[in-house]
Amino acid sequence: MSADIRKEGIPVFVDGQESRIQARAPRQDEAEGWSITTRPYRHRPEDALLDNLGSDSSCCCFLPGNRVTMADGSTRAIESIVAGDMVLTMTGPARVSARKTTRLGLTRKVIELRGIGDEVLFMTDDHPLWVSRQAQSGERRESWGTYNLHHLMYELRGSNDGNTLDAVVPLWFDLPEQVAHTSGWLHVRPVFHQVAAETEVFHLIVEGATSFVVEGFPVFSHSLHEQGKAGAWQGIRQDEQAVNFVSALSAATA
Repeated sequence: MSADIRKEGIPVFVDGQESRIQARAPRQDEAEGWSITTRPYRHRPEDALLDNLGSDSSCCCFLPGNRVTMADGSTRAIESIVAGDMVLTMTGPARVSARKTTRLGLTRKVIELRGIGDEVLFMTDDHPLWVSRQAQSGERRESWGTYNLHHLMYELRGSNDGNTLDAVVPLWFDLPEQVAHTSGWLHVRPVFHQVAAETEVFHLIVEGATSFVVEGFPVFSHSLHEQGKAGAWQGIRQDEQAVNFVSALSAATA
């Protein structure tokens, strides 16, 4: 990624051009008698009349109500978690350093993934999951994967992770994928939802960890430079959660 990228507050400029994702207001078009199926089409508008409906921060996210697994094995809605809370990750307990919010935007959708029992994950389709893929050699390889690589590229364009996107694999949306779960591995296929672009979504940044667990699925937190798990993923047993919590409590009170 050799583009000249700079930020001035919220606006991001790429090679001198402001990064914008534009959209029209359909109700206003209808009220004014404009249509995309009947000529004459609307004349070219001034940029000031168009909304910027990209997500307004560099994060991929979850709908409110999604349950995050805490270090003690309990769960809490993602919107209720605050900095300092201890959560479970692929590599043990870790502290949340920040909770971020943004809008869904127009360039991504909400997908539903089914776990075990009442686990239902609702997330933006760009959010990386830990997946297992079989290489041509027959060897299985684990890495991050996403259903919306283009939007992930947009998010990471100005970050240090932008040059490591080759570590992320695009996932099939029409075929089952083998995705990491606390029980081990699940074969899942996404269900797409039409959700308003203005919908608020949430994300967690976790200290010293690349992941956290939502609705039973380990998900990406930050930093593609470090992969989610050093060895082969085998899930998280209930007794491991208890040990992790004791370790986290000891570290917090030391």
